[in-house]
This record gives sequence, C-alpha cells and structure tokens, in this order.
Amino acid sequence: MPQTTSLRLPDEIVSRLDRFAHTLGNGMTRNRAGILLLEEALREEEFAGIEFRHTTLGRQPFVRQSGMAVWEFIMVAQAFALDTERTAAYLYCSIESVEVAFNYYHAYREEIDLAIADNDMGEERLKHLFPNLRVLTFPIQHEEKSV
Repeated sequence: MPQTTSLRLPDEIVSRLDRFAHTLGNGMTRNRAGILLLEEALREEEFAGIEFRHTTLGRQPFVRQSGMAVWEFIMVAQAFALDTERTAAYLYCSIESVEVAFNYYHAYREEIDLAIADNDMGEERLKHLFPNLRVLTFPIQHEEKSV
C-alpha cells in the first residue's frame, strides 16, 4: 500500500527535479519523476554494476562500463541457453558483466522480458522510429569442440 512521506527539498533540487521531469516528457510530474529516480537509485544500490540511463526508448538499466542495456545481455544470453561463459565470450566482455545482467534479470525478469519483446518489433516499425536505420544481422557462430 502506498504511503505518504514528506521530504523537505532545497529549492535547487526541486528545480533540477522539475527539469528532469520535463526532459522525460509524457506529462511526467515532479512527484512521479522523484519516485522514478528514487526507485532507480535503490536498484543501483542493490545491484552493483547497474546504472540507469535515458535512451530514445526511455529509462533503462545498463551494465556499467559495457554500453549495453540489461535486456541486450539477456537477449544474447538466451541464444546460448543463459550460459554465462559462452555469452561473455560472444560479447567479448567479462563474465562479471554477464553475471551483473543475470542477477538483475532474475530480480526483474518480467520487466526485462518485456523490453526484449519490445525490441522484437520488426524492421518496418523500427524504420518508422529511426528513418536512417540500417539493419545488420550477424549469425551466431557455434564453437567446434575437438575430442
């Protein structure tokens, strides 16, 4: 159940919060923007290696120092049956980065699955959003095991 909590904020923080809410658009209010930032800050504290960024698709959790959103890690990992080592090798990143994404995914699976589904919107819809888009596909190369 939601609770009302009162905070006394300095004028400068209120101004910054209002600018942030305005930047987000879509009728974002100071109150909703404050709740969003508080939720994101708490998630960043709970999941080392996660940071939230504003993107053309909205605010998203990213794996720090990777340049990739959590959903992007998971989308690739699903092609490797969520195997940490194979995902890290394919992405040329550390196993720790993949584990950060997996930890966040396990806590917020529904949110990340929805982001993956949103990404699977099709090339035509993407071209409406990004008129200069060039779509490139890369096959996943399977490693050959020697016996």
